[in-house]
Amino acid sequence: MSARRYQDGASPGPHKGLSLRISNRGRRCRAAVDTVGWGVIGLCSLVAAPFPESLCAPIQARAARAPQRPEQLLERARQLLNRKDYSGAARLYEQILRVDANSFEALSNLGVAEVQLGKYTQAAQAYQRALSLQPRSFPLLLNLGLCYFKAGDFKGAAKPLEQAVSVQPDNLQARSLLAMSYYSQKEFEPASREFEKLIGAQPDNPTVQYLLAESYLWSGQEQHMLDFFGHVLEKSPNSVTVHMLMGEANDGLGRTDEAIKEFEAAAAIAPKQPNVHFGLGYLYWEQRQYDRASIEFHREIEAGGSVAKSQAYLGDIALRQGNRGRARALLEEAARLYPKYRLTHYDLGVLAAQQKEYDQATSEFQQAIDLDAKRADAHYRLAEVFRAQGKVERAQAELKNVEQIQESTRDKLLHEISGSPPRAPAP
Repeated sequence: MSARRYQDGASPGPHKGLSLRISNRGRRCRAAVDTVGWGVIGLCSLVAAPFPESLCAPIQARAARAPQRPEQLLERARQLLNRKDYSGAARLYEQILRVDANSFEALSNLGVAEVQLGKYTQAAQAYQRALSLQPRSFPLLLNLGLCYFKAGDFKGAAKPLEQAVSVQPDNLQARSLLAMSYYSQKEFEPASREFEKLIGAQPDNPTVQYLLAESYLWSGQEQHMLDFFGHVLEKSPNSVTVHMLMGEANDGLGRTDEAIKEFEAAAAIAPKQPNVHFGLGYLYWEQRQYDRASIEFHREIEAGGSVAKSQAYLGDIALRQGNRGRARALLEEAARLYPKYRLTHYDLGVLAAQQKEYDQATSEFQQAIDLDAKRADAHYRLAEVFRAQGKVERAQAELKNVEQIQESTRDKLLHEISGSPPRAPAP
């Protein structure tokens, strides 16, 4: 559905019950990526592993002319690492490196120890020094990528992971990390290519299906999504997840009637599935079929799904129908349950402005803006509140924000139509 549906928070990942973001004619909202819980792909099981002595032998032979290596220290360090005494192991490996700066084993396993201690910067430095000795070492490339990934540097993670999959193209852990690195930095088109390869190896993995679907949507590849999941639906016609994803893709293409059919199919298969009725209710709300939308939002509340957001839309419907008392009660309850939903604060601002409660209206509209500053409506409403109070300069500042947002929207549409950004005429 629209960005307005999920404008103020991330939906839970599919492992916690699928929750969708539906597009609205290209207006979409990105939420912070939560990398916890993706064990289905194998990310959670991926742990930096110590490098065995046999892997280091080729480098050791080339370093024969270096000062004599303290084998007893290496053996002690291995023992400490195996006993998970990472601080002790790190100190010994650093001591070894002061004697032999090119010890591949010491550099590699120092990186392992530093990762376990949460010292990702130091770990990356150790891995990079080890890679200078063995540039195509798959374990090193994988561990360096994992190190950056754990540190939240997804762009930094992508480069070594790209090299890792070039060394071992069939390694699912490396490809999963690469896909998630692209996804987490909002590079959805390359993420979709990696998820496609993961789907080839795990065609029935619901987590990969979900992330591929989102990558298609956020990169404007709705038709790819429909084509792919159409084949999936042929094999699994009763898949609630696939019907919901197909509904989302159709809505993204402006095919609201088809989107409604897919969500209705999902609701018929699993009437208690969280987010099914909310999605269907939103589509009805978007079509201004408020009575049908209300029924679906109430069903969503009964199913225990998106309760706060359903309350917010029920409040919005009551406000649109002129029932201010009911609207306020519903919206205030929605705000109590989930205070970071933009629609709730926007509508509470409208109610307060109608009652000339200008301080309250200012606070609510400002919270709506803080949650999504790229929506013009709250800026415009806030300008009206300031104008009613005689705060001319503040009103003008908000109206300027409205103009900038509208201009940005026009430029984006022109770029999508013409295929090139707008340019000022030559002097």
